[in-house]
Amino acid sequence: MKSQDKYLSVNGLRLHYLDWGQEGKQTMLLLHGFTTLSHAWDMFAPAFRDRYHVLAMDQRGHGDSQWSYDATYTAEDHLVDIAGFVDALKLDKFVLVGHSMGGRNAIMYTACFPEKVTRLILIDSRPDNNPKGSEALRQLLTAIPDEISSVDELAPELKRLYPYLSPEMCLHLAHHGLREVENGKFRPKYDLRMRSQSARAGYGVSELWLFFELITCPILIIRGTESPILSLEAAQRMCWANPRARLAQIEGASHMVPQENPAAFEEAVRGFLESEG
Repeated sequence: MKSQDKYLSVNGLRLHYLDWGQEGKQTMLLLHGFTTLSHAWDMFAPAFRDRYHVLAMDQRGHGDSQWSYDATYTAEDHLVDIAGFVDALKLDKFVLVGHSMGGRNAIMYTACFPEKVTRLILIDSRPDNNPKGSEALRQLLTAIPDEISSVDELAPELKRLYPYLSPEMCLHLAHHGLREVENGKFRPKYDLRMRSQSARAGYGVSELWLFFELITCPILIIRGTESPILSLEAAQRMCWANPRARLAQIEGASHMVPQENPAAFEEAVRGFLESEG
């Protein structure tokens, strides 16, 4: 089942999202990570459309969503976007799934709007800074050049960054993650000003422990066992900080868990969603 491309105007920006249909069922809202896009969920979403109305949002500055005119890409900006998106579609009592940056945005949203989210799934999202995570982000952002000759050139680089990705998944992410420019070459499908902002911040992130501790719904924390972003210690601390949280570690995965080991990821998500409390 293919998704439909849809658009909404939120906070003065035209935001793109993918809709897998099944209106009337409980919504599952998917938030991608930094530098990726809604199509990163293309293999995961169809597996859950039998039970959920699955939506995947291109967050501001990513994918086919509009870039911010003044390069405002703070966590607060994303929070307001998600809130506007939810209100525009009149979503209520939904499952929220966020990967990396999307998970951080999901933490803030769920803490601020606890009545909206029934279950929260966080995938390799670091709640605070650590040197290893910042270095991994630096390597990711500097590995992909501003301009590339062809889609086929990006796929091997993705494989180098994430060895557990299949060749098919590398090509899929490369195909959707690049846009052709006037000279016939390709550029990443996200606002490169975000990369400069991250570099100026030392590839660090703001602390979200206070927000995380306020969440009242059940939480699943998913970590790839080879993740350079979310350490096992940080994941365990998240479970200690909020009694509603549980941890699932996925073998054969680093940071791009849903794409690197989709079968194990889907099994962990299904088990959580079908569990009580």
